[in-house]
Amino acid sequence: MSTESSTGTTAPGTAGLTTTTAPDPASEPTTSLDTGTGSTTSTATTGDGTFIIPFDGGTCGAAFGEYQVRCTECNTWVQDCWEGAKCSPYSGDGDADWEALKCVDLDPAPDHPGDPCTVEGHGASGVDSCDGHSMCFHVDPDTLGGTCVPFCQGSPETPECPAGTTCMIANEGVIALCLPTCDPLAQTCPEGQACVAASVDPDAFFCLPGAGGQGQAFDSCDAACDPGLWCGEPELAGECDPEALGCCLPFCDLNLPQCPGPMLQCLPFFALGDAPAGLEHLGLCRLP
Repeated sequence: MSTESSTGTTAPGTAGLTTTTAPDPASEPTTSLDTGTGSTTSTATTGDGTFIIPFDGGTCGAAFGEYQVRCTECNTWVQDCWEGAKCSPYSGDGDADWEALKCVDLDPAPDHPGDPCTVEGHGASGVDSCDGHSMCFHVDPDTLGGTCVPFCQGSPETPECPAGTTCMIANEGVIALCLPTCDPLAQTCPEGQACVAASVDPDAFFCLPGAGGQGQAFDSCDAACDPGLWCGEPELAGECDPEALGCCLPFCDLNLPQCPGPMLQCLPFFALGDAPAGLEHLGLCRLP
């Protein structure tokens, strides 16, 4: 685990997606527009016993662990919709921002995780060709084609994903998807994607489409930085603005330690003994 904390991560170039490093237990539930999709009569609970408030056709809210979701009639963690339907993130006002959850009928011949998929209407409509365990992600806004990505299992506090992936929780808990892990130094993600810090697991990094163009080395940041950089504490480098919420710091290779600036050193990103397999070489350029 990193010895320093980071701020949230915005997915640059990925419309409607904002990730957070940790839920705020003191935050108040927010509201959304009346989506007019109907109502449900059942009440479900998350794995920790938190009640999910049924959709009431107007302002509503739900707590998924410590996440406050704005408007929801279901829960992707437990998939509590009727038979033949799934809980799906969507945009209630038709923009590209997933801010709510609703039950949608499953495609009669659904695609599965890793398969190409399509969405209806627009990229955040919530209606897609994926099965009940995944959603259509990485959607091309012109063709409305993407890839089925599995939902995280377990709970927001203890998310579970297949080997080689990690859970990305975004948009105040509306999005919870298992994305491929990666090495932030190697940047081995597919074309058009970048390796960024995971929001739930500080020991992991995942591939995200469109990431980049958010901040160069030592730029101020309150969320994301360009690939190869990490949004850390400003006091970790003299080149940073001490009044900024965060500062883009370069990753480095402990086996070939090189850093910009005369005072910075390539120091381990993870505490001794905490580095996950494959990331033992990962360092951060910072003041000692």
